[in-house]
Amino acid sequence: MHIAMMTAWNTDSGVAVHAEPLGRAWREQGHEVTVFSHIKSDFHGEGFTGEDEDYVTRCFGTQKTDFLDPRPILRSNFDVLVVQDLRMLPVESLSKVFPVIKHRARTIHVVHENTLPEEPWFYQFDWDGVVYFDERQGFLNDVYPHAKLIPFPCYGTRQGEKTEARKRLNLPLDKRIVYVFCHRSYEPFLRDLQEDLKEEAVLLYVIPPGYQMVEKEEPPPWMIIREEKILTKERFDDYLFASDCLVLHKFESSYLGVVSSTAFQALGAGCPIFVPKRSDYFRPLQDELLHYSDVSELNKMLLQFFRDEEMRKIVLDAANGFVERNSPEVIARLFIDFFVELGRPR
Repeated sequence: MHIAMMTAWNTDSGVAVHAEPLGRAWREQGHEVTVFSHIKSDFHGEGFTGEDEDYVTRCFGTQKTDFLDPRPILRSNFDVLVVQDLRMLPVESLSKVFPVIKHRARTIHVVHENTLPEEPWFYQFDWDGVVYFDERQGFLNDVYPHAKLIPFPCYGTRQGEKTEARKRLNLPLDKRIVYVFCHRSYEPFLRDLQEDLKEEAVLLYVIPPGYQMVEKEEPPPWMIIREEKILTKERFDDYLFASDCLVLHKFESSYLGVVSSTAFQALGAGCPIFVPKRSDYFRPLQDELLHYSDVSELNKMLLQFFRDEEMRKIVLDAANGFVERNSPEVIARLFIDFFVELGRPR
């Protein structure tokens, strides 16, 4: 089967985190894959996380510019076109060539919205199939009665050697490292360690340039602050391999997202993840994460976590089981089954 995708790719966007493991799994399963993505001057995300593969063509911009060069798409002979997150694509221009595409191939929209959009343009495309990845998006069935729930894919399980990763990143070898992931617009939550943690642990903040943080100029001895514009996938993994745990203090998307794509990307790297209990952004993950209510409880949990190897083992076993059940290979096959169910274009 020849599968094409219009999607963010090799960027730090949640859409790319969904699309990339799928596209690579399809290729490993023997399918031909073509990716159409944003041009580098007008793309979805903050920056690029890797080099483009030879099956990637950049031929359109965002909805804001509505730039689309349709020739690479119309010249390609694919069986299925998967469109990831319509809101981030040149909708008006795409609508003009969509009838030609639909005549030749099955068309599927993977919806990343957390509510039914009010804009009429969202509904103008006659998709052969609609896919969502979270039960809370079941509202799509009000408009698309046969919308299909296919879970969000995890990145696969991978392992790294902690000491070697710390050496590559020039991080201390003799401290516990709590990696506090900061991105875009939400402020750091954990800004201190209780006294009995300060001797053995450090907080590691990896922040984008210009990020406002009062400790940035003179960090205390139990805090390390690194400014990095964009983390490549390999660099992000290195930070996970080097750390004893990851804190994702996030309650909701700044945009229209449904889930934390960072959690799905990080889950298989062997780094236990702490998240706030009140957050609705980490479903369907439960026992695969460690949940705290406030900074006081987080400090207590960190102390217990560093003392209790069984606590670490339990959460990692749950995380690895979830990654196995929602691996790129498993989710890619669910998509293939859905494509076959839709049949060939008329």
